Amino acid sequence: MKSPLEGPDGNWWDEKVNRRETIWLGISGAWALGLFGWMSGWTQFGNQNPIGESLDVSTERFQEKVTDYKSRAGEAEAGLVPPGTDIYVGAARYAFDGLPVVLEKGTEYTFHLGTYDVQHGFSVRLEDTLSKQMSLQMLPGYEWLVPMSFDEIGTYHVVCNEFCGEGHRTMHSTFEVRDSLPDVEMGTGTDGSEDGQYDGYLSNADNFDGEPVDETGSDSVTIRVGAEGNGGGFAFDPPAVRVDTGTTVTWEWTGEGGQHNVVAESGADFESELTGEAGFTFERTFEESGAVTYFCRPHKALGMKGVVEVL
Repeated sequence: MKSPLEGPDGNWWDEKVNRRETIWLGISGAWALGLFGWMSGWTQFGNQNPIGESLDVSTERFQEKVTDYKSRAGEAEAGLVPPGTDIYVGAARYAFDGLPVVLEKGTEYTFHLGTYDVQHGFSVRLEDTLSKQMSLQMLPGYEWLVPMSFDEIGTYHVVCNEFCGEGHRTMHSTFEVRDSLPDVEMGTGTDGSEDGQYDGYLSNADNFDGEPVDETGSDSVTIRVGAEGNGGGFAFDPPAVRVDTGTTVTWEWTGEGGQHNVVAESGADFESELTGEAGFTFERTFEESGAVTYFCRPHKALGMKGVVEVL
């Protein structure tokens, strides 16, 4: 018996194809063309695949759109209540900006999907229902407008289904579909101005109430890294603190929200290690007066920023 590892004898490539092989090749080709046409038909006539306009947009401009949307939305216990039928969702390692949100059953919304850094996934399914799921992609440099409506009330889970880094497994959120929207007061929007405390540096840090925590008179102060805020464990707590010169500030990691670091933006020069280890600490003693602004590099776009005001 001839080994299958050895080549066939003779001029085998000029041999005529067997009639049965020809039939099977024809059937396979026809089946492939049929499946291709079937997929196209699903998209065009069966509403099986989401379609919508794609816009070229810079990361900065899309982030401004999401920030303005959030400032115009109302706030309910379960999440944002949209000011209209446009929902803006920005993805960044490792969270969805603009979620969670409360939606109305049967209403058609337009989801504006974009990303602040790398490619992310947007996979949506009703809680405890694995058979009904859609998986979309979010690409940097584009704003994808996807029409969606939901006929079943309940909590829908949103996860990133495109590997985006070490904290990928923590990237998830929710939205809730109800029979009617809660009655809440809507925001007034923002024109992108820099008015307010610290020239608006903390304008998109949702755990900042407008005033720093006064720690003057203390020799040392601790700030939690990865505290609850900005849609998950993506905040510094407190986000702004007022201290005397000579005070030592210690940032302590909670272990929530993936990997974080502390990076000075103005007023000082420092950068900590990027880590998600609970209990990790980084400290700095401030000897000069002035406002020191800082941020977490992976989550700055979500509003993970802080200020140390030194008197």
